[in-house]
Amino acid sequence: MSKFLIKGAVAVAMLAAGPALAEFPLEDKVTLVVPYSAGGGFDTIARIFAPAVEVALGTTVVPDNIPGASGTRGGQAVSRADADGYTIGIYNIPGLNVAEILGRELGFDLSSVTWIANLAQSKYGIAVVADSPIQTVQDLCNLDHSIKLSDTGTNSTSSITAVIAFNIMGCSIVNVTGYSGSNDTMIAVMRGEVDATLKPISSLAKYIESGDLRLIATLTEETVVEGVQNAADLGYPELAQFGLSRVIGGPADMPAEIVATLSAAFQIAAASEEVMAWAESTGTELNWLNAEDTTAMMAEISEFYLQYEDLLK
Repeated sequence: MSKFLIKGAVAVAMLAAGPALAEFPLEDKVTLVVPYSAGGGFDTIARIFAPAVEVALGTTVVPDNIPGASGTRGGQAVSRADADGYTIGIYNIPGLNVAEILGRELGFDLSSVTWIANLAQSKYGIAVVADSPIQTVQDLCNLDHSIKLSDTGTNSTSSITAVIAFNIMGCSIVNVTGYSGSNDTMIAVMRGEVDATLKPISSLAKYIESGDLRLIATLTEETVVEGVQNAADLGYPELAQFGLSRVIGGPADMPAEIVATLSAAFQIAAASEEVMAWAESTGTELNWLNAEDTTAMMAEISEFYLQYEDLLK
């Protein structure tokens, strides 16, 4: 899609939404808060999308890493910002939904976030260091100790998925948390600090391709890598229901016109050649949703995870 067509599409969205859009964006940069450190999955997708969103909006989009507190410090920073569209963030879903269900303090009200768009959904894989004697999930479960898994925090989506998935499979785990980003959690496996990690397949891809990590299972309906068990092969097809959504949101009470402009810009970015090529090369499933559908998705996710409330407590 040419730059002319991209800008034209946003202009159409602006006209459809109302005259107030003509005032956004001005020359000010748009800050895209990433609640994890550089190099991880959320940081990567934010930096992949940012240049295409810049073209669509006609203004600079700057990813800003604010890690800490299981990804909630970034959400807090967005919640304190002016609702003018110049500070937005990317959110770890359903990690934050579950944290709220369990009554954990996020430092902001998830229900007050203005949802702008869903960008992508990722399925999970379980990986070990490449030279590990562990070949299958059953080998992992047969260790003479609780399986040690690396993660950023108890509120992370992968940590929540690990607790539920391994419980379904009847295996005991210990989540070793505190790593600043998914990149560090995978390096922890390579260093031998943990037995394995459960992470989005797209995040694991670079270390699998480099030969540092090896997939032993994917929580997917279909076979992703030949010889690697999927959820059905494991005997637990329900595990394919779990995944990670990367969602864009902003401060409470953002004007609908500005939300429409930002949402349209992310839609155009998702359809750009650069983003689509990256998604194909990493196995990322792009799934743009508009603000209304993203808000509905958030409600559905919270309802789904309510059934696991007792287990997660």
